[in-house]
Amino acid sequence: MPTVFRRSSANCGVIFLLFVALTARAADTGTVWLARTWDGLPDDGVTGVAQTPDGYLWVATAGGLMRFDGVRFQEFPLANIEGVPNRVVRAMLCDRHGCLWLGMDRGPIVCISPTSVQVFTNVPDARATVIAEDADGRVWVTYTEGKLTQIANDRVTEFGSDTGWPAQGTSSLATDAAGRLWFSKGNRVGVFRDGAFKTLFTLPDDISCIGWRAGGGIWICTAHQFLEADLDQQPRAVTPFPAAVTHGGPQTLLEDHTGAIWIGTAANGIFRVCGTNVEAAPSSYFDIVCFDEDREGNIWAGTGGGGLERLRPRIIELLGPDSGLPNESVRSTCQDTRGAIWVATQNGLVARRQNGRWETLETGTNSLDGSATCVAAASDGGIWIGTRDNGFFYWKDGRRQHWTQEDGLSSDNVRTILQSSNGDVFISTDTPSRIQRLRNGRLEPVAMSFPHRSLRSIVEDARGNVWVASADGVLMRIDGDKLVDETPGVTNRLLSIRCLYPAPDGSLWIGYANWGIGRLKDGKFYRFTSDKGLYDDYVSQMVADDRGWLWCAGNRGMFRVSLAQLNDIAEGRDERVRSIAYGPGEGANLEANYENGSSAFRSSSGRLFFPMRTGLAIVHTENVPHGAPPPPVIVERIAVDDDRTVALYDPRLGQNSADPLLVNLGLGASSILKFSPNNRKLAFEFTALSFTSPEDVQFAYRLENFDEDWVEAGTLRQAAYSRLSPGRYRFDVRACNSDGEWSPHMASVSFEVTPFYWQTWWFRSAAVFAFTLSVIAIVRYVSFRRLRRQLATLEQQAALQRERTRIAKDIHDDLGANLTQIAFLGELAHQDRGEPDKTADRVEKISATARQAIKSLDEIVWAVNPRNDTLAHLMDYAGQFALDYLRLAGIRCRLDFPEECPPRELSTDLRHNLFLVIKEALHNIVKHAHASEVRLRIQFDMNVLDVTIDDNGCGFDPAQARNGGTNDALADGLRNMRQRMNDIGGEFEFQSGAGMGTKIHLSLPLANDE
Repeated sequence: MPTVFRRSSANCGVIFLLFVALTARAADTGTVWLARTWDGLPDDGVTGVAQTPDGYLWVATAGGLMRFDGVRFQEFPLANIEGVPNRVVRAMLCDRHGCLWLGMDRGPIVCISPTSVQVFTNVPDARATVIAEDADGRVWVTYTEGKLTQIANDRVTEFGSDTGWPAQGTSSLATDAAGRLWFSKGNRVGVFRDGAFKTLFTLPDDISCIGWRAGGGIWICTAHQFLEADLDQQPRAVTPFPAAVTHGGPQTLLEDHTGAIWIGTAANGIFRVCGTNVEAAPSSYFDIVCFDEDREGNIWAGTGGGGLERLRPRIIELLGPDSGLPNESVRSTCQDTRGAIWVATQNGLVARRQNGRWETLETGTNSLDGSATCVAAASDGGIWIGTRDNGFFYWKDGRRQHWTQEDGLSSDNVRTILQSSNGDVFISTDTPSRIQRLRNGRLEPVAMSFPHRSLRSIVEDARGNVWVASADGVLMRIDGDKLVDETPGVTNRLLSIRCLYPAPDGSLWIGYANWGIGRLKDGKFYRFTSDKGLYDDYVSQMVADDRGWLWCAGNRGMFRVSLAQLNDIAEGRDERVRSIAYGPGEGANLEANYENGSSAFRSSSGRLFFPMRTGLAIVHTENVPHGAPPPPVIVERIAVDDDRTVALYDPRLGQNSADPLLVNLGLGASSILKFSPNNRKLAFEFTALSFTSPEDVQFAYRLENFDEDWVEAGTLRQAAYSRLSPGRYRFDVRACNSDGEWSPHMASVSFEVTPFYWQTWWFRSAAVFAFTLSVIAIVRYVSFRRLRRQLATLEQQAALQRERTRIAKDIHDDLGANLTQIAFLGELAHQDRGEPDKTADRVEKISATARQAIKSLDEIVWAVNPRNDTLAHLMDYAGQFALDYLRLAGIRCRLDFPEECPPRELSTDLRHNLFLVIKEALHNIVKHAHASEVRLRIQFDMNVLDVTIDDNGCGFDPAQARNGGTNDALADGLRNMRQRMNDIGGEFEFQSGAGMGTKIHLSLPLANDE
C-alpha cells in the first residue's frame, strides 16, 4: 500500500510577498534575512544613515542627530549651534574625510568635522532632499523646490537653468566609481561636466532615484523597472519590477559589497535585486527613506516612521506552523541518509521536510499508530519512530515494522532510540525505565544493577562506545549486555543530565540542568559553568559545527563556545570561556526540548538542527561571520567621583560640551591627563564598534602599573578604580570578536594622578631632612637628658657624700669632742677621788658635757631625719633651740613666727645649713654681744624665706669685722655664715655698730611647688 502524506498549507514565502497587497505585507520568519529595529531614537523618522571612519554609525532623524555604537545612542546637540533653527535633519552625507554634512529643516547646511562645526546659512530657504560629493570634494545639495547649490572652499553657489540644470521634476544626485556627479530630474539623466549639467538620456518614465554602481556609471529606478547606465551606453533595463515594487514607489537604492541592490519603497518596504531576481526583504515599516552598508556588510535602513533597521543574513531560522510544521513544539529531529529532515512534534505527529516543504506522516495500517515521541535515522535510509503508547516502528518507503510489549519490549512507552554503527538499535523505555537492544530482529535486555530515573539520552562516541544518561544524573556505558556506571564522582549530589554529545576526538560532552557542561575524556572529568563564562548553566541540546564551535541550546536561548578553548580550560591553558549568545537578537524564542534524546544534529549541508519548544531551529552556519577582524575599540568617557565627566571621545556630545576643560579623547593619547589625588573614584566607559552582534562583543582591560594582568570584563563596557596612588598610568582596553580573536590594536589613555603636597619629592625631601634633624635633636636631647640625669645622680651622690662627711665631721667635732672631754674628766675625777670637792666639780662638768653631747646628737639626728624636711619643722626646731640656748645664757628670747606656716618642703641640705647659720648667729650673740634680749623673726613671702636675728648687745664695727679686726672669732663666724648661705643659694646681710646691737638678715629663695 503506498504511503499517504498530508501536505501543509504553508505560505509561499518570498514569491507570495512579491505579489501580496500593500496592507498584507509582513516579515516571514523563513526568510534568509533578519531585520532588527533599535529603540532609543528621539524620533522614528530616519532621514540619513552613515558610518564615519572611526566606526560609529550616525543616524539623522526629525528629532536630531544621533551617534550609535551598536548598543546605545548618543545625541549630538544641534540645538546649541548658532544658526541652526531646530533639531530636524532632512538629509545627510558622510564625505571622504569623515565630515558629516546635514541638510537642516528650513535651509541651513551644517558641516561637522571631528574637531569643529560649520554652518552655512546663505542657502535656499527650502528642505534639502539629497546631498552628494564629487571627486573634487565639492558638496552638492538639492531641495524640494528643485533648486541646487554647491559648497566648495566654504562658498555657497546656486546653480540654475542657465547651467543646464533642468527646471522641472523631482531631482536626485549620485556619484559614480570615478567620483563623477550624476543627476536625474524628472525623466532626464545626466552628468556635471565642464562647469555645466549635461543631459545624457531621456526616459519614458519619471526617475524615482539613482545610485552608485560598482561597475561604473549608475543604477536607475523608475516606478516600473530597474536600469543601469554609463557614459558610453544607453540605459539598459536589468529587470522589470513586480507589482509590489511598482505599487510601493521606489525612492532610494544601494549596491552592497556583494553586488546586490537594495531598493526602498515609499509604501511597501524593502526589496533586494540580485541579478534579475527581485525578492522582498523583511521590514518593520513600509516607508524606507535611506540605506547604508557598514564595514561588516550589514545593511541599515532608515524608515519614515519605524526607526532604524539592520538587515543581515539570518543565522538562526525557526520553522514553525507558518512554514507548514504540524505543531509549534518539536520533541525530536533527525536527518535520514537521503537528506530529508524528520521531526516528532509535541502533539505526537511525524513530519518530513523535503524541497522546502513539510509532509505529515498519516496514521494507518502501514503508517504510524500511536503518539510519536522520538525519531532516529536508520542506516539504510529508513526511520525509527518511538511512541508514547504503541512501542516503536521502523518505517521506509511506505513499509513498516512494529514492536510492542507483545514482542518482548519492556514497555510501550518509548523515550529515545539510537542505531549504532554496527547496526544494533538501542531503545529506552519508561515505566519501567529500561534499555533494550534490537539485534537481528530480536529484542535483548541490557542489564543494570543500580537505581536510576528516566533514560533521556543515548549516543555513540567516536570509539564505538554507547553512552546512556538519566534524568537523575547517572551516566552509564553499555559494556556487552550490561550497563556500567560511569558517573563522575565530583559531587555527592547528582544533577539532571539533559543531553550528551560525542565529539570526534573521543571526548564525551554532557549537558546538565543548572550545572553547565561536563567533559569526560580519557577517564578525566571537567565541568564548565557560568562562573567560567558559560552563557547558560541549563544545557538541553549540543552539537558542533565544522569550524570547531560547540552550539548549545538551553533555557536562555542558544549560544556557541569554542571547543578548542573549552579543552584549553580543562587542561589548564586558559581560564574563562567566551560565549556567543543568540536569542532575542535573532527574532525568535529559542528554548530547547530535551526529554527525548540528544537529537540536535549537523546535517549533510553543514547546517545545525535543534528541536525547540517553539519550532525547529536551523543554524545557517554559512551565515555566521568568520574571519572578520576584531572591532575597533574606543574609550568614550572618563568620569570621576559622582559621575562627573572629565573627558569624552567627542566633547561636543556631552551635556557640558561648552566646558573648555573637557578633554577630547578623540584627539589621541598624545597628551597625558592629570587627575587630582582628591578623586575617590575613576571610571572608564568604552565601546567596540561592531554591529553584527554588538551584544556579544567581549572586552578585557588593564591598568598599567596597577593590574598585574588583563581583566576580562565580558560584555560589560566600563571599568572603575578607587583611590589610585599618585603616579603615571595607562588604561588599555581591547575587544574580542565572535571568532574569539582579540583586537591587536587596543585603545589606550595615559594619565597621571598628581600627589598631595605631602607626597611630592620636595616635601618628602624636606620631611626626610626635618626627620633627620629631629632624630639628631632627639638624640641630642636624650643624650643631654641622660647626661643631666647622670650629673644629677653624681650630684646626689656628691651631696650624699658631703652629707655623710658633714655628719662624720659633726660627730667627730661635737659628739666626739664631748665624749673625749667626758672621758678625760672621768680620768681626772678618778685621780681626784681623794679630794671630794674636786671630784664633785669633775662630775658636774662630766654631766654638763654629756648634756651637750646629747644636744649635739639630737641636732645630728634632726638634721638627717627626712621627716623633718619642711619649713614647719625648721621653725619649730630653730625656735625651741633659741629659747633653750638663750635661757641658759640668761638672755631673753622673743620669737616672731607666722601664725600659719605654709606647707613647704626644705631639703636636708637647706634645712641643716640654715639652722647652722641661725645657731652660729645665736652663739656669737651669747659669746660676744653681752645682750639681754634677742629677737628671732621668720617670714615667708613670694617664695622667699626671710630670717632676721637682732639683739640689743654692744655691737661691733662692721669694717673691722670684715677686715679681720681684733675679734678673729667673730669675723670667722660671719664668714662661715655668709659662706653657708652662698652654698645654699641664699643671701647673708648684717647691720651693727658700737653700742647699737646687731641685726642679721638671711634671705633664701625657695622653689615654687607649682
